[in-house]
Amino acid sequence: MKGTIQHYSDKASHYYSLYNSVEAENVHNEWKAFLKTTSPGKALDVGAGSGRDANWLAQQGWQVVAVEPADELRKLAASSSHKDVTWSNSSLPYLSELSHQEEAFKLILLSAVWMHIPINERPAALKTLSELLSQNGYMYISLRFGPSDDNRPMYPVSYDELQTLARECGLTTRNLNSIPSKDRLSRQEVEWVTVELAREVKA
Repeated sequence: MKGTIQHYSDKASHYYSLYNSVEAENVHNEWKAFLKTTSPGKALDVGAGSGRDANWLAQQGWQVVAVEPADELRKLAASSSHKDVTWSNSSLPYLSELSHQEEAFKLILLSAVWMHIPINERPAALKTLSELLSQNGYMYISLRFGPSDDNRPMYPVSYDELQTLARECGLTTRNLNSIPSKDRLSRQEVEWVTVELAREVKA
């Protein structure tokens, strides 16, 4: 992941402008209804990039921790972020900077992140996230289907893999769009599936 993180840092201005060219509400159309039925609380945005999504959540009353390991991109995003967004330099699979959190997160978001995590690191990554999720919280992970990029390697993803890992962490999964959605940046070869994860209810 180090090479990928460095690439995002080196090209910070490019990605900052690119991600902010699309409205967060349009990117997260599959799950935005959750925000209307849930009172705001603590949210965690992992791989927060330009801060687009973190700011969107903060504008709706959420207290957001935005995690971004690419130094220059994080600095650029933090320079113009909402007052209720706190920035953290950390990365999966362990998010070591957040290990001291005393209160779990009601909402966890991984937007365009999961495909960057090497397959062998995903069990530890999801375990970390599950431990940060509150008892009644929800996690949303987007899965990217399309070609990789030599500058920022992307590894194969699938709903079945995520479902299996979630079950091992005591989480349930729900595929929010069985027909993959088109890419909001108009890349014809890229499609997305959004998965909702929640704490398994014990009988």
